[in-house]
Amino acid sequence: MSKKPTQFTDEEKAAIALKALSGGDESVKQLADEYNLPENEIKKWMQHYKKDVNDKDPDEVSLDASEDFTRSVEYGASFDNLNYKRLTFWSVFGVAAVLLFIVAIIYVHDYTTDGFGQDRAADSQFYEIQEIQQRDQATLGSFGVVDPDEGIYRIPIDSAITIIAED
Repeated sequence: MSKKPTQFTDEEKAAIALKALSGGDESVKQLADEYNLPENEIKKWMQHYKKDVNDKDPDEVSLDASEDFTRSVEYGASFDNLNYKRLTFWSVFGVAAVLLFIVAIIYVHDYTTDGFGQDRAADSQFYEIQEIQQRDQATLGSFGVVDPDEGIYRIPIDSAITIIAED
């Protein structure tokens, strides 16, 4: 049996393709043997004529609409279908991140102001010590009255050392 394709008209090709479409794989084999055609040639015709059969009038429109779609059209806009779990997660995450950032800024501020305050306190203690030493030096190096009722007087330390050394 020769598999050499013969010439068929478009109507004959359409009829063979429609028979093959209605029958399945077995009918394709039978038609290939009957008309002395390769199976893949019939399958090509099936694809071609299947498209033609499925093609409809371009002016005719069919629309399958879900209930959500029809409600949205009646409402005038589509309804929001929010994912509340995700929305809650990201809201809590965002608030926590902002609070963490604020706490970090507060700690950095406290750290820098404490360091500055400690430096300033050390400097002020140094100045206070210097002031106390200068005041004590002035007191030790000058004459003055300590307690007039008791008759206690102050003399410079150098003079006191000289007096003690002479005695």
